[in-house]
Amino acid sequence: MSFTSAYSFFVLLGVLFAIDVYSYRRFLRFARNRRALRRFVAPIYGFGVLVVPVLMACAAYPPWRDLSETASRIVFTVGAVYYIPKLIAFAILAVKDIFAFITWLFGWFQKHLVHAADSAPKQASPDSDRRLDLSDMKLLKRREFVQQMGMSVVSTPLVSVGYGVFRNLYDFDVRSVDIKIPNLDPSLQGLKLVQISDLHAGSLFSERPMWEAVELVNSLEPDLVAITGDFVNEDPHEVELILPPLRRLEASIGVYGCLGNHDHLGDVRIIHKSLATTSVELLTNEHRDLRFNGKRLFLVGTDNTGHGQDFGDLTAAMKGIDATDDDVLQILLAHDPRYWDTTARTEAPAIDLTLSGHTHGGQFGIERGRVRLGWARFAYPRWAGHYAELNSDVDRYQQLYVNRGLGTSGAPLRVGIRPEITVLTLIEGIPELRTSRSASIAERRNFRNNRLRYIDRVRSHRIAS
Repeated sequence: MSFTSAYSFFVLLGVLFAIDVYSYRRFLRFARNRRALRRFVAPIYGFGVLVVPVLMACAAYPPWRDLSETASRIVFTVGAVYYIPKLIAFAILAVKDIFAFITWLFGWFQKHLVHAADSAPKQASPDSDRRLDLSDMKLLKRREFVQQMGMSVVSTPLVSVGYGVFRNLYDFDVRSVDIKIPNLDPSLQGLKLVQISDLHAGSLFSERPMWEAVELVNSLEPDLVAITGDFVNEDPHEVELILPPLRRLEASIGVYGCLGNHDHLGDVRIIHKSLATTSVELLTNEHRDLRFNGKRLFLVGTDNTGHGQDFGDLTAAMKGIDATDDDVLQILLAHDPRYWDTTARTEAPAIDLTLSGHTHGGQFGIERGRVRLGWARFAYPRWAGHYAELNSDVDRYQQLYVNRGLGTSGAPLRVGIRPEITVLTLIEGIPELRTSRSASIAERRNFRNNRLRYIDRVRSHRIAS
């Protein structure tokens, strides 16, 4: 190896090493609240950062290179496989950090060069203007508008970014769904339950979107409000942004919530303590015996199970609900929709309706008429909307609604999947079959046949009565 080529090689190796150290530091920041990554993956990653460049240097420099040409080629191949993904990650992270620098520069300009009276953010209130404006860029240092745009730029093509950020991000979709419950007590007919989910306070540019969502919810005059988890992204202190709006939530028989997987990435006690100052009552593996028009109903809430967590305890949540209470309407709040299939349907078949979130509908997709496609569809059998199946073992319908969420996870972007506020109205009737995308044709046919037999039994019972 000539002096020039050796010099170029070691310069390149030094650049790759610097990029790897940069990527490793960013990984440590990402893994800070993820115990498994911090405990197992980070040491292996750190070992690779130090060892791979040493091995490549040895493989390129005599006398080691002369000992085995094959070994040298193997080392260079391993090095290429090791560094190429790092270059891609570096390109993405570097763009984000450039935007972060622009954000810092923007903040410094506001602080030092703009008159304090003009730059001070105004306190958001229920009566404030709801439009996103430049003042939203400076409300919270963790939620700068420019940095959010930077994350979006590295996530999707530029045209989609602009459309997704400004058109869909806070364009709340109020969906009205009738939940048909067979033999529903007349006193519960028309009960209006409003569900919101996945607020992800850390993803909001300011508290304005949450004020708008709360105003929309209150304008619907709900009997019951359910918030199905993920109040924050990672830092529990993010919840402070949404506390003032949450204090204004109103419902005739109460506002209740459960925890999600993101809520457990930090000290969940902070979230409990903070939400205790609002109208939201967290149900953590417990239930409430409620009344509507004098008729009982049970609202059950479980902690999160799924995404590597196992905090849910349905047995504890339903302790005190008797087997003789099977005829009482039962509603379950469970953040991850997979909990419906894995636990709720088998352990508590008397639960009539389960409310979940977690999937965000994938944030990217198409929903036009009968066309329903979202990224979450590939990961979750029940990824968005209403599902209803007949459990023939107990001769009872069980239903699930998966809310598409208000906030965002990952890139602060929605394209085709709008943030959702769901109005669920309970009515008496037999629901249509709405099964998962993974059900086979034979399973669907069996579901339909069971449903027809169920309808015949209900009609016969009504005629006999």
